[in-house]
Amino acid sequence: MTAEPRFPREFPGVHYYGQEEEEAVLRVIRSRSPFRYYGASFLHEAENLENEMKERLGRRYAQAVSSGTNGLTVALSALGVGPGQEVLIPGFLWVATATAVVRVGAIPVLVEIDESFNMSPEDLEKKITERSQVVIPVHMCGVPVDMPAILEVTKKHGLRVLEDCAQANGATLNGKAVGSFGDMALFSFQMNKAITAGEGGMIVTDDEHLWLRANAAHDVGVPWIGETPDAFHEVHIWGAGSRMSELAAAVMRAQVAKLDGIVQHMRSSKTRIKEQLSDLPGLEWRRVDDPAGDNASFLIAVCESAAKAADFARKLASGGLQACHLPDNGLHIYYNIRSLVEKSSNSPDGFPWTLPANKESQYEYSKGTLPRSDELIERGVVMPVHSCLSEEQENDYVQLCRQAYLK
Repeated sequence: MTAEPRFPREFPGVHYYGQEEEEAVLRVIRSRSPFRYYGASFLHEAENLENEMKERLGRRYAQAVSSGTNGLTVALSALGVGPGQEVLIPGFLWVATATAVVRVGAIPVLVEIDESFNMSPEDLEKKITERSQVVIPVHMCGVPVDMPAILEVTKKHGLRVLEDCAQANGATLNGKAVGSFGDMALFSFQMNKAITAGEGGMIVTDDEHLWLRANAAHDVGVPWIGETPDAFHEVHIWGAGSRMSELAAAVMRAQVAKLDGIVQHMRSSKTRIKEQLSDLPGLEWRRVDDPAGDNASFLIAVCESAAKAADFARKLASGGLQACHLPDNGLHIYYNIRSLVEKSSNSPDGFPWTLPANKESQYEYSKGTLPRSDELIERGVVMPVHSCLSEEQENDYVQLCRQAYLK
């Protein structure tokens, strides 16, 4: 017989699945209309989800997509990004952010993180060239990027901003929702996210032309008008078949209604855990500019040395907490992304690295490229803050951390 895990799994939204999600799925099945744009008894679930997300974020346009990864590619296509252009991304990210840049034929440029473990505005400005086109700040592990500082740099240099909010749904910065700062923003509804349908994503913007291009790029290459794509629309590009299904949209509508409660539970747990560990000698926490707006799905502890961080993470994991020494955090760390380091291609010609348009964009991605980020990552330990911790589990979490750190 398998023993019960000490802590819940690190999947925030699914712990809140209940009758609402069940009824949402049944509603679509009973209507016999699982397709996004029409059906036997069409319910407009995806359209309603888009409207609800727009209202939450205060944005004019929204486009549901099949995944966050596809959404990033669609957004870059909407922004007109391609060969001969550079897109600036942080060294602590998820591989999908780099993937999207490469797949549209542009070149990713790495930017240092700072003590917030998010993109450094200071290093961003140093990395801008005449080929720079878009900046993708990533709100990593639930903590918002210093967006006012990022926007000050991008406005000065005339660059577009695509916020990657995949890991920070429900977060705010000084009362303003993440996803409401950039020219465009992308949310993910994948399994690990604050709210989830297993897969899915949402692009938002205030620019009608960008929305029309995103709508076209997410599917057949021209915008959908009502129940049919407008074959003669002035916007005509190449699409990616990335529609969200009505089933996923219906589940997400149930989850969106629960988002604030989920985030608040994580935020309360995170605050109490940090307070009870504040006396540990030599242990620091990542910088959080606005704790009241933290999505709070993760803690990042910063130890005095890489050896201490590795030992701390190992002991936490052996005690049943899904903690990780950041260098071992797989495809979240730039130098662990082998396809990036080796400049791999999906095609024999080496696209996009070998394109003549990209000949001036010669960069390295191996460890050492971002020395400040490397030093922070070496001393970092990431720990999930589960969305349904009881007071007893919070106390257990604290005691485990104390024992793992002090012994």
